[in-house]
Amino acid sequence: MKNNSGFTLIEILIVIGIIGILAAFLIPSFMGVQDKAKEAAVKSVMRSVQYGVESYNMENETYPIAKDITLKNLYENYLAAGVYMSGLPKNPFTGKLYADGDSAGKIMYTYEDTTGKYVITGYKRNGITKILELTNM
Repeated sequence: MKNNSGFTLIEILIVIGIIGILAAFLIPSFMGVQDKAKEAAVKSVMRSVQYGVESYNMENETYPIAKDITLKNLYENYLAAGVYMSGLPKNPFTGKLYADGDSAGKIMYTYEDTTGKYVITGYKRNGITKILELTNM
C-alpha cells in the first residue's frame, strides 16, 4: 500500500485563493497609508515654504507678488535669492525636485495685493483635491 503524504491540487488551489482574497483587501489599504504619509510630507513642505515667505516679507516688507505660481517658480523668483529656503524641496509623490508640471503633490502660491493675503495650497496625488491651505490671515 502506497502512502501519499502531500497536498492535493484542490488543497493548493484553495490556499492560493484565500491568499488572493486577503491580498485584494490589504493592498488598497496599504496604498492608502502610503498616500497619507506622502500628503503629510507635502504639508511639511508647505510649512517650510510659509516660513520662507514670511522671512521674505520680514526682509523686503512685502510678500512675493505673484498669482497662481508653482513652488518651483516661487522658489526661483523670490525665495532662492536670499536665505529664505535652503533649497528647492523634493516632491514626496515623485521623489524628484518640484517641477512646474507636477500634478501629484503640487504646491501653488497666490498673493492678492488688494487684501495683502497670500494662500499656499497643496494638492493630493490627483492634483485636484486640496490637502491644505496656508494663509497669513
